[in-house]
Amino acid sequence: MWWNRARQVKALAACVAVLVVAALTASALMVPSPFQEKGQGRAVAAVDPTPSPPAPAPRSPVTTAAGPPPALIATLSGPLAYRSSPAGKVAGTLPANDPFGAANVLAVVGVSGSGAGTWLHVELPVRPNGSLGWVPQSSVSLSETFYRVAVSLSARTLTITNYGKAVLTTSVAVGKSTTPTPPDDTYVWELIRPDNPAGAYGPYIFGLGEFSDAYSVFNGGDAQIGIHGQDEPWSIGQAASNGCVRLPNDVISKLAGMLPLGTPVTIS
Repeated sequence: MWWNRARQVKALAACVAVLVVAALTASALMVPSPFQEKGQGRAVAAVDPTPSPPAPAPRSPVTTAAGPPPALIATLSGPLAYRSSPAGKVAGTLPANDPFGAANVLAVVGVSGSGAGTWLHVELPVRPNGSLGWVPQSSVSLSETFYRVAVSLSARTLTITNYGKAVLTTSVAVGKSTTPTPPDDTYVWELIRPDNPAGAYGPYIFGLGEFSDAYSVFNGGDAQIGIHGQDEPWSIGQAASNGCVRLPNDVISKLAGMLPLGTPVTIS
């Protein structure tokens, strides 16, 4: 259904890819996902998809001379408190795992300090969209990716770049005027494989770290935005969803084996 590089975080709303992510508070409470309902069966966590997405490359001090720098990805190993400023007041706590059992990941948008005193400015997969926080680098594992995802709402296209060069472009369906896909920067937070690959969400769902502006609740949970397949091929190229970005099923299957969790996504 429906993520900042000094950017911000965003909104999987109902119509075609709605995951549940309950409001993450200091107690890190999370509720079941609506993807487990409506005839979809249990969603499969990103730790068990087919094909398996590649692991993010370990962080390296060497970067390429051409193209954008790599995007940093922070992977949690346990529950983690985030703060409003480096070493500042605790603003909330994130669980070790996402709602589907994979290790929780955060997109890094800035760095402060050095050595043991390094703090990471990260996007938070919580409402309101654009929420940012600070976490100590010592509490996460860092990796990087050169992949980027760009969704054009006007052209209704999705483009994948790697090292700054386009490697894939496809037509997509976006949100209707009454349930628009929220424009913003976000990231790939989750990968889910529905039990029914021929269902409304297709064979795979990328849950994004942003939420619908049109829906506050969908199917019993918070309305999260996603990129996923579909069972209505006619909708591709149209403004037809409740906010999610729909892809041809063969394309989302390819991306499931290509994009690591934490990949930056820009919707504009």
